[in-house]
Amino acid sequence: MNKISRPLLYTLLVVLIVAIIAAVLASGPFPAGHGPALVMFDEDLSDSALGWALAIPIMVFVGIVVGAILAGAALITVIAIAFAALMVALALLLAFTPFAIFLAIPVLAVYGFVKLVRRDQQQAARVA
Repeated sequence: MNKISRPLLYTLLVVLIVAIIAAVLASGPFPAGHGPALVMFDEDLSDSALGWALAIPIMVFVGIVVGAILAGAALITVIAIAFAALMVALALLLAFTPFAIFLAIPVLAVYGFVKLVRRDQQQAARVA
């Protein structure tokens, strides 16, 4: 297929699908007053295939816009929850900092003492 016929085929396919959906919505087996309603300018166009053919692309566009807006809202919500979880983790870390310092001072003192003793033993071994 060349470059012109493929887009033309897809366009005709989309138009055919919209026409079929419009015809089904216009003459569907819905009980009176319970099917999908299409009202424009205070006139009920629910039984008009042309009315549905005009409304379907608009409804698709609105659906895409609403989907994009909801996806953006979901993204903002996920980012906010992740940021809140990070802040909670940092708050817990900050809350346990005094305990870590309290435990680190004796550990560092013992480590320093052991290093001093080893250094003195190494110097004594070199001299001898």
